Amino acid sequence: MTVDEALAIAEVVLDGKCLNDVEQLIFRQCWEGRCSYQEIAQLSNYDDEYIKSIAAKLWKQLSDAFDEKVKKNNLQSVFKRYLRRNQVNLHRHQVIEVNLTGKTLSKANLTGARLFTNLGVDSCQRDSHNSMGVDNNTNFPEEIIKSEEEHQQIHYNSEEKIYLWNNFNFHCEEQIKIAEALERANILFFPNAKVRLTTPEGRSNQEANFLIFYQGKWGILELLHPNTAKSEDRDRLFETQGICIIHYYDYNRCNQEPDDIVQEFIEILSQESS
Repeated sequence: MTVDEALAIAEVVLDGKCLNDVEQLIFRQCWEGRCSYQEIAQLSNYDDEYIKSIAAKLWKQLSDAFDEKVKKNNLQSVFKRYLRRNQVNLHRHQVIEVNLTGKTLSKANLTGARLFTNLGVDSCQRDSHNSMGVDNNTNFPEEIIKSEEEHQQIHYNSEEKIYLWNNFNFHCEEQIKIAEALERANILFFPNAKVRLTTPEGRSNQEANFLIFYQGKWGILELLHPNTAKSEDRDRLFETQGICIIHYYDYNRCNQEPDDIVQEFIEILSQESS
């Protein structure tokens, strides 16, 4: 993984917050193994105490975002563990697309610059001793072939992709479109909500694409794909628990008209609660 790719992931995990110039300087130098704040200060003409102060704040915010201790000498290890846990499509205005085998990778649009990404887990171990000024026009490999041993270390469905938005996982981009529309409408919602309820056979886990709470009423908004059927048995279970508003919307329409769909659904919930 290159330092630019790591910075792109950091921006997404930080909920879209870009590191400032000094933070990026520190991040780049520590990523490349130059962990002495005095050395970084000499390279940049900043005071070393200032560099140390900014670095402490940077490691703190990264530690909070990654849910583990981030230090100047463990950056690559943290990102490697993150990729092992989340072989994901990172989707928040900038997109980095990776399938769960780590093989096929697509372009990332990073604040206007086109970048070919290579986020294979093993790429964290690649020699990253680049010069401090990285050329944004550099083309990185689109594809990496992993060994059989490395494949066995990743216990995921190789065909499935996971999309990350605001630290929530989604199964498709259409779900993200709906989530973003719900966000714009200031609606309380639980994406891909997993619930525990009673069935005729006993207690079981069930999942809904979007469990939505509005004006004192619960409802479920589901995306309907051509290769999936309505979960009528599951819907009846939710109805027995008092969640009777369950509507399915075609995934193509979810992609093209997410705001209209959310508005329609909210109007249905509003009528039900009146």
